[in-house]
Amino acid sequence: MYEELFLRFLIGGAVIAGTTWIAEWFDPKLGGIIANIPSATIVSLLLVGGAMGDKAAVDFAKGLVMGNIPWFAYIFSVILLAQRIGLSKSIAAGFIVWLLLLPLTYRLSQAV
Repeated sequence: MYEELFLRFLIGGAVIAGTTWIAEWFDPKLGGIIANIPSATIVSLLLVGGAMGDKAAVDFAKGLVMGNIPWFAYIFSVILLAQRIGLSKSIAAGFIVWLLLLPLTYRLSQAV
């Protein structure tokens, strides 16, 4: 169990460090594109599949697809609000939007 948590921490930290380095030294848009690398998804799918089987991994993947609904609302909130209210406040507002959409998204995911 602790090995899995340590692996997740290492991968997540490496992805964050790498993408922010690319954004700072090369191009923020390129850093944003690379930040969507599915490394955490790959590890999560393998761990869920290994612990619970292929069907659970497929259900997990379906949840990832549905999870894009509130994520898109979050990121568009940040994009649209950052210039008006500042980055920190736009992130907070986007997170609130994400939280508000989460229950609806979960209900929708039950139909899929």
